[in-house]
Amino acid sequence: MNVRFLEAFVWVAKLGSFKAAAEKLHTTQAGISSRIATLEEQFGVRLFEREHRGVMLTWHGTELMPHAERMIELQSRMLAAMGQPEAFSGMLRIGVIETIAHTWLPALLSRFAERYPNATLELISDITPRLRDELLRGTLDCAILSEEITPGFIDNRRLANFAMGWAASPARALSFPARAQLSFADIAQHPIISFHRESSVYRNIAQNTAGCSNLRVSYFSSLGAMVDMARSGFGAALLPVCAIQQDLQQGRLVLLDVAPTPAPLPVVASFRMEPASPMAEALVAMAQSACDDFVAASREGILAP
Repeated sequence: MNVRFLEAFVWVAKLGSFKAAAEKLHTTQAGISSRIATLEEQFGVRLFEREHRGVMLTWHGTELMPHAERMIELQSRMLAAMGQPEAFSGMLRIGVIETIAHTWLPALLSRFAERYPNATLELISDITPRLRDELLRGTLDCAILSEEITPGFIDNRRLANFAMGWAASPARALSFPARAQLSFADIAQHPIISFHRESSVYRNIAQNTAGCSNLRVSYFSSLGAMVDMARSGFGAALLPVCAIQQDLQQGRLVLLDVAPTPAPLPVVASFRMEPASPMAEALVAMAQSACDDFVAASREGILAP
């Protein structure tokens, strides 16, 4: 039995449509339909009920589902056990927050491609709430985000806690009170550059806003845009310090000493355990070493210019 046909069956069941499964597996809707038809012919039963709003598993389809998932996982683990990483193929869909995309993601993907040369990667960069939803829906295989995901079929690995700091251009910094340590009230007198309002970083800001009547917060989903705005002197930005090392070293940004100290940004790698993906597990394992190497280089000040 062709395991690719079982893979098509699993993703049609998970995503609820032949079209979504075709997009997931980078093939045509007709190709998916052909694979399902072949399975139904081999088993002599209907696996899906076709409805105008999608498809639903039949009783036989529900019975087949756990066996199909185990077959797919077993094939992947068998190839890994036989020392054939080059035999790992197919699409691995990864979601990352912008902080990772702008720091150690290139090193991670380079290591992964070297280890699994026949795997195809698809990357989505977005905010944590959206990545979480996509991972739960099954349209992502793994994600690197800033919060753990609670459902039991997701495995969460805490990779690091990135220090956060208030950053501004040198010109903007001169407009703050000339004292050793600033308060959040001092920051709130100027425009604030923040991650999206659904982010944990914004919640870090919001918990200090009591009594700040003239608060002006601009929200961004792009880390690059936030850094550009801070460099331009638009306002003060709460940013991962490791992501702006070059700007700090070259004097385009300065860190402000603000009390209370901002909470760190958690970095969590999460992947689906059902259906299991050994490639996703492998990428998450590599993520830890790539993150560790980046943090060490950041502390030593040896990041590439």
